[in-house]
Amino acid sequence: MKRKEFRQLASVEEARKIINGLPVRRDRESVALEAALGKILAEDIITEINVPPFPRAIMDGYALKAEDSYTSSETEPVKLRRMGEIAAGSDARYKVAAGETVEISTGAPIPEGADAVVKVEDTETTGKNEEVLVYRPVTVGENIMKAGSDILKRERVLRKGRKLGTREIGVLASIGKKKVPVLSLRIGIISTGNELVQPGEGLAFGQIYDANSYTIHAGIRECGAVPDMYGIVRDEESAMKEILETAASESSLILSSGSTSSGAGDVMYRLIEEMGETLAHGINIKPGKPVVIGIIEGTPIIGLPGNPTSALMIFNEFVAPLIRKKLGAETGLKMTEKGVMGTNFRSEGRQQLLPVGLVRGRVYPADRGSGAITSLAGADGFIEIRPETEFIEAGTPVEVTLFGKVEKPDLLIAGGSCPGLDILEDLTGLNLRVLVTGSSGGFSAIASGTADIAGVNMPSEAGEYNVPTIESMGLSSTVLVKGYKREQGLIVPEDSRISGLSDLPGKRLINRNRGSGTRALLDLKLSELARERGSGRKELTASIQGYNSGAKTEVAVCEAVISGKVDAGVGTRTCAERNGLKFIKIAEEEYDLLIRRELLDIPEVRKFLETLKSSEFAAKLPAGIRVYERTGEIVNIE
Repeated sequence: MKRKEFRQLASVEEARKIINGLPVRRDRESVALEAALGKILAEDIITEINVPPFPRAIMDGYALKAEDSYTSSETEPVKLRRMGEIAAGSDARYKVAAGETVEISTGAPIPEGADAVVKVEDTETTGKNEEVLVYRPVTVGENIMKAGSDILKRERVLRKGRKLGTREIGVLASIGKKKVPVLSLRIGIISTGNELVQPGEGLAFGQIYDANSYTIHAGIRECGAVPDMYGIVRDEESAMKEILETAASESSLILSSGSTSSGAGDVMYRLIEEMGETLAHGINIKPGKPVVIGIIEGTPIIGLPGNPTSALMIFNEFVAPLIRKKLGAETGLKMTEKGVMGTNFRSEGRQQLLPVGLVRGRVYPADRGSGAITSLAGADGFIEIRPETEFIEAGTPVEVTLFGKVEKPDLLIAGGSCPGLDILEDLTGLNLRVLVTGSSGGFSAIASGTADIAGVNMPSEAGEYNVPTIESMGLSSTVLVKGYKREQGLIVPEDSRISGLSDLPGKRLINRNRGSGTRALLDLKLSELARERGSGRKELTASIQGYNSGAKTEVAVCEAVISGKVDAGVGTRTCAERNGLKFIKIAEEEYDLLIRRELLDIPEVRKFLETLKSSEFAAKLPAGIRVYERTGEIVNIE
């Protein structure tokens, strides 16, 4: 047979353009949770439950009313009547009144009436376990994990396109997911060559083991796709044609190896041309020159070199990015990575494996507290802290042991939560890690250098947003980027007779947490109302049951209103309408973005800010949120 020379070699850029343009079919399927490892999510995962679903103890001890313990001390303990005990998983029901307590195990539900747990080592039982002596005071909420404090109902816990690792599987299990919607990309693998033998069989003279099928199989799985091995095919046209026809009918993409050169025994490139269309034959790269790219019966095929090293090089350089792009996955795989601490951290004085996140080489703690599965979901790995290490200073070099292949964030954002951030993440394609800390926490995270950006909505007593707080904290190394406006107001049931702030006295309210901009705004409006009535704000707030409460998120506010536990809450129109609740507007606030000045010119921040000012972002904002003439304006802080 006449030897055929290579066609004109494609440049690397041309080859990449051809491969990225291949019509690879992508399907979706629902798989069992135990089979979801390594798969790519086909849709956002929104939880339908709170995690934990009930307030629970995080220590063995006694559930009680915190105020009963306030006068206790080592020398003068408080005596409480023991009502019984609640073990983890128990359905025992108690109602704790003043002067009473219930023994409780870690993980057990908090009984009605109790608002704290005192640790068992700070107590002593007397009188045949009928009385408990409490030797230390506790505060409201101490040693209790509130319902939804880890994961809130209707929260997006995992984003579409995320590769499912061990952490993500744990999150899915914790919200009760048994079936998982994932993307499916089935890739056929064919190895060609008379000299090839499957591993495990004996080798005759001139034969070698087939390494390509297994290395490519592993590479495909690592990318999140499904590999199908069609075995070894001899360099014989009829047998090879039959396998190609079968693979083309069953696969989204075919990867063959071997038989791609222009020698007399190499037939793959001729069959591709005969059965379909050749898009390129040969790439100007070393190693990996003999590559053929084509389409057979509508199914793309990439013929890799037979040399195992060359085949793997071409796979990693061209094919793996294609697979990840089609599945929405990210690239990169390292088991350890060096970084520097982005904030000071005080250890517990014992050997510790601390979950951490990595943002452009900066390492920050990602631990959200005892029992929180999202400590892992929000972490990229962990650092090991020796017992003799009491304090790690910001800037200290550390080595992070990664949780396998991780999807590290592009930007770390702290502060008040907002659906606008989800839209910015979707439009930019950036991986944003958002820590919901409230506006005060956002300012602090910027001050400590922990966060890149803070979402803030903190009004001053004069009604000016954010700048007075920045100036009072001396955050001169920052800039304030004006964001967008949000409608804030009362959230009430549809049939509620509440029509405004003046109706709140005598009603049950769920407020936002101290340090949040929403709470500060409500205080301003209540002060205005008090002045109109000729009274003081303290007198007005004392008449509102629940004014001193503090929900961490507005989703928790909506949950309380829906459950009937309160008559009204405070939050945005967006949250109210998403939950089918009535909204009564009290103000339009400014939600801005505080950014460390040194980061303004990095690509991720530039892309973030360009998207903020885009018409696409404005068009996707939900009801109650709007851009305005100052959106994107940079305010320099002197």
